[in-house]
Amino acid sequence: MPGTARSFALTTAALALGLTACSAGGPVDGRPVAQSVPTAGEKTKKPEKPAGPVTLKYWTFSPPEAALKRAITAFEQANPGIEVELSTFAEADYRKRLPKALDGGEVIDVVGLPAPTMTRAVANRLRPVDDWKGKVSGDWVEELDEGAVEQTKKAAKNGELYSVPMGSSGGAVLYYNAALLTELGESFPKRAADLESIVMRVKKEIPDLRPIVFSGEPRKQEELLFTIASQTHPTLSDDLLTGDKPWNGPEVVSALTAYGSLFDRGVLAKSALTLKGDRPAELFRDGKALFLVDDSGRSPMLSKSYRETKKVAVKKIGAGPFPTILPDAKPAVRSAVEVGLAIPRSSKHVAEAATLVEFLTAGDGVSSWAGELTLVPSRGDFRMESSVFATSEGKDGYTAIQELVRDGASLNVPDEVFLERAEGDAILDVAHGRMNAKKAADRLQEEWARGQ
Repeated sequence: MPGTARSFALTTAALALGLTACSAGGPVDGRPVAQSVPTAGEKTKKPEKPAGPVTLKYWTFSPPEAALKRAITAFEQANPGIEVELSTFAEADYRKRLPKALDGGEVIDVVGLPAPTMTRAVANRLRPVDDWKGKVSGDWVEELDEGAVEQTKKAAKNGELYSVPMGSSGGAVLYYNAALLTELGESFPKRAADLESIVMRVKKEIPDLRPIVFSGEPRKQEELLFTIASQTHPTLSDDLLTGDKPWNGPEVVSALTAYGSLFDRGVLAKSALTLKGDRPAELFRDGKALFLVDDSGRSPMLSKSYRETKKVAVKKIGAGPFPTILPDAKPAVRSAVEVGLAIPRSSKHVAEAATLVEFLTAGDGVSSWAGELTLVPSRGDFRMESSVFATSEGKDGYTAIQELVRDGASLNVPDEVFLERAEGDAILDVAHGRMNAKKAADRLQEEWARGQ
């Protein structure tokens, strides 16, 4: 249940421990944070206090360190006698270092996992959530988004829940220069035809402005393709990777055809496929593009603190779902639990670790880190405070992204080997007009069968 008053049951062994500790928590920086909505009518009991100070070792790669330090400061204030030693890593390094540390028996109390991609690799070194969630009172795991919990379960071979989802991401979505769109007298485009009309108008009336920017990297184009596919077949991406549907089936051909049509009609510029990395976002932030296609990881652009820190030129930034293309399509994205919090078997302070996990996923700690907007919190009743955002358009845009990510029916994680070997090239060949949708789909199926 939300709230710092949530109690935890310490075991007799845990009460007997009296370890000297030091804190890695940082000061609260005063920036506006998110607002939590408490669940009414819940009863709590006063937490028991440890016999002596306990230090929890917490390793992770996300959310940003500054946000986590604010959350840890709040946790330590709410839980006297428990201190947290935070270690953050770059994700690429973390993926290599964490398995080695756990296999080597290093004592770590809480770890953040890239849940969909790392769970199976380290599950044998983690405590199943059912073994420790009861050390915190209340049905707090039930307060989390059901889809995020189910996705986290599926990440393990046996369907066991080994981590508690903290936050998710998804894409692709459409960010827009809200001030300029208003000046043009245009509304946010809901359908591809609306987007095309705006693009053609910009090309004619503001020739120096790029209508839409995006990354031409294969991973980003794959994300856009399956955003389009998800608008009519929400589970298609998962069905392809599990072998339940063929890559040359009508659903894939239809999605590739719709995707290619955006380039053929000039809605998306083929020249923009040369853009990489942060360059599209830079052009957009500097006011050199009306729209940006990117994933929910760009949501910090909607915040007041980001705008002030990065000195963003665009006066107002909004966001919404990528316009629908096919008939009867509905706005959609694929989504993925970016961070799940787990307790390793090596932890000596399981009850205290469980308290920290609850605080960061279902309790008041969510308010301390979520304002960064890097993740959509898994806590089901969570809403962001208006003061986090630079404008009302930003607030509404984040709400739209939050709903899209929570409704995502397919996992936003491709088969990286297949993407590099065949999928990325086939998608880009369609974008450039070098191959039609049917031929590209047939090649994908052939390569998929060969790889299997």
